[in-house]
Amino acid sequence: MSWKAKLIVFTICIYFTSASYTMIVPFLPLYLLELGANQNNIEFWTAVIFSVSFFVGGVMAPLWGKLADKKGQKSMSVRSSAMLCIAYLCGGIVVSPLQLLGMRVLQGFANGYLPSVLSRVSSFSPTDKLGSSLGFIQSSQLVGTVSGPLIGGVLAHLFGMRSSFFIAGTFLLIVFLVTAFVPGEEIAKNNEKQKKSSIVNDFKFTVKDKNLRELLSLFFLFSLVMLAIQPILSLYVGELIESREDMAFYAGIACSLPSFVGAFTAPFWGSFGQRRGFYLSMSCAFFGAAFFIFIQGFAQSITYLFVTGAGMGLFIVGIVPSINAALSLATTPQFRGRGFGMMTMAGQFGCMLGPLLSGAVVHTFSLNVQFHISGAFLFLMSFYTFKRHIHLKRIRRNKFKNQG
Repeated sequence: MSWKAKLIVFTICIYFTSASYTMIVPFLPLYLLELGANQNNIEFWTAVIFSVSFFVGGVMAPLWGKLADKKGQKSMSVRSSAMLCIAYLCGGIVVSPLQLLGMRVLQGFANGYLPSVLSRVSSFSPTDKLGSSLGFIQSSQLVGTVSGPLIGGVLAHLFGMRSSFFIAGTFLLIVFLVTAFVPGEEIAKNNEKQKKSSIVNDFKFTVKDKNLRELLSLFFLFSLVMLAIQPILSLYVGELIESREDMAFYAGIACSLPSFVGAFTAPFWGSFGQRRGFYLSMSCAFFGAAFFIFIQGFAQSITYLFVTGAGMGLFIVGIVPSINAALSLATTPQFRGRGFGMMTMAGQFGCMLGPLLSGAVVHTFSLNVQFHISGAFLFLMSFYTFKRHIHLKRIRRNKFKNQG
């Protein structure tokens, strides 16, 4: 199977995986009420249900990455898709909040399909097509993220919440079968040292390597500042509109609009990074996203929030593909699976801590302050990555002169 055919197949699989996730997760608080949680403890159950999957996924990510390097990325993508299928089907038959919590724990163990696919795409894509290939995967993920809530909302309205879990499980069954059918990539040789290496040693290696350390730090901070905004966005929408009855509708638009707009620009960022350097791509994307997020804190109308959200979407989609491409270039094939595993761990813990940060900020100040703080963080990350781009460009120039 050609690399282009594989890319098309995985692009479709990532769409179904992302859509399955977002057609369920936004409606979990409503499902909790259906399962017996009451208004007095719904906040507690919602926080636990959301956080536990990120925690388990973050803890397990290095192990999955290590196994991927030993057994091959195909085994991990098959493992993840199969477990996700089982988790979603189980979600359709739970009868209590505690059982739903167990389903989310299983979903945390199932985490890793996207990182394994990214690693596989990085392995079979030509070097000069790496950025654009990862850009297509990112676009597919964003389209799935946008369409998922719409599909889930329609299904929940027509057939009830349980139907969404069964449909998502069916989607993942298809993904599992297709993933198992696609030929795997050649497992990197010289694995004897890897077999003796522990996860602790892998972590130490990652921390000591400057390139890996800074990429993981960037992804952790990016995940943290973005997840600090996401939980309060619907509340921010509520402050900007008069009718509470329309809050869910407008909040849905505010959440989906950046991903919808970004789906069109993601391939551009991939090719831009390929031509000009992934650190420069990161810097530009960080700067644009920082600008629009920062000025979102001054929103006085819902239209202003929509426009700035769309502007943010143009840039935000260029960040993750650039980080992933830079990670792929910074790791050897023997360590690539563990590298993406460490990246997933950093992102999961950032996602877990982000809502805690926003909770503290909003409790102490106000909703709009969190947008200013997130924007300021992204500005700093833009300046840092631009400085790194200049440094790496100077190194390449000096190396070229010495060779000449």
